[in-house]
Amino acid sequence: MADDEDQGSKTEEPTEQKLRKLREDGNVPTSREVNNLFAILGMVILAGLAAPWGFGKILELAAAVIQNAGVTQLEDGASVGAALVQVFMTFLIALVPLLGILMVLGYLGGFLQNGAIYSTKPITPNLEKISPLAGFKRLFSLKSLAEFVKGIIKMLVVGAAIVMVVYGQKDSMLALINGEISDLLYLTQKMLLWVLGAALAVMIVLAIVDVLFQRFQFLKQHRMSRYEMKEEMRDSEGDPHMKARRRQIQRERSRKRMMANVPKADVVITNPTHYACALRYKPAEGDAAPILLAKGVDAVALRIREIAKENDIPLFEDRILARQLWQDVEIDDAIPVQLYEVVAKVIALVAKLKKA
Repeated sequence: MADDEDQGSKTEEPTEQKLRKLREDGNVPTSREVNNLFAILGMVILAGLAAPWGFGKILELAAAVIQNAGVTQLEDGASVGAALVQVFMTFLIALVPLLGILMVLGYLGGFLQNGAIYSTKPITPNLEKISPLAGFKRLFSLKSLAEFVKGIIKMLVVGAAIVMVVYGQKDSMLALINGEISDLLYLTQKMLLWVLGAALAVMIVLAIVDVLFQRFQFLKQHRMSRYEMKEEMRDSEGDPHMKARRRQIQRERSRKRMMANVPKADVVITNPTHYACALRYKPAEGDAAPILLAKGVDAVALRIREIAKENDIPLFEDRILARQLWQDVEIDDAIPVQLYEVVAKVIALVAKLKKA
């Protein structure tokens, strides 16, 4: 009951910090259906491409055994040993590439879902996982019901595919009673491909649905209460990465506000390419002295000049003044007294040019 109440109070989506911690512990949303999909895909590749090669190796072995049936002496240990080694190596050569394909595809299924994850936490013994009460809850959970439904769907589809394929090929199967082994292998391969093709089509749909379902369940399971979010925020105050991230966000917001003020300027002082400072002087609106609305160097200066041109704000080149404004005046501050005279001349000249 306490667990239900606690879960009910967790109404907030998990934060990036919590999701990152879960990932470090190897706790990520994983769909088994995606892994099953890649396993079926591997079987299709084996049945369509690799299996004939493997069967060929085994047939070569069978032919060699038949040819040497009267030569190999069972009493001769060396001959028997050599024959067994040949059998083992033939099966090894035939099976290793096939198993290698399945292993690569199995890893690929997990990698495509969550990328590379290195953590020993999932394999660390946990007594809660063997708790009878926890096992009982998992048995009657929504996740278990979904797994049961998916299992029924897969059984029905694969069973129907097998029945349809066998029924459709019954005449061909009867004709092979006195046929060649190669014909039997070819028909087996063709029937297997049809069954696997039907299973693959169903698995694609199930995998897409299951990925969405698993992510929904994962986010729901790891929701946070408002108290947890406050505690996390309090703990992260001392995190250097979080501090740097907050400073970056503050700088970006400050820069956006600064750029939004450029169209309100009366003139932009440049040096002419590396520095740009936007000034406003509107005594009617209460400006006792010119105000620095925006300043920047290089790329920021270029953007200030572009906005000024877009809004028909005059650009005035003065290398020394541009550097002084950039170094000595903060955003939204009035210029110092020692710059009154030179800035007044610039503003007067700009006003004269506008009237002309």
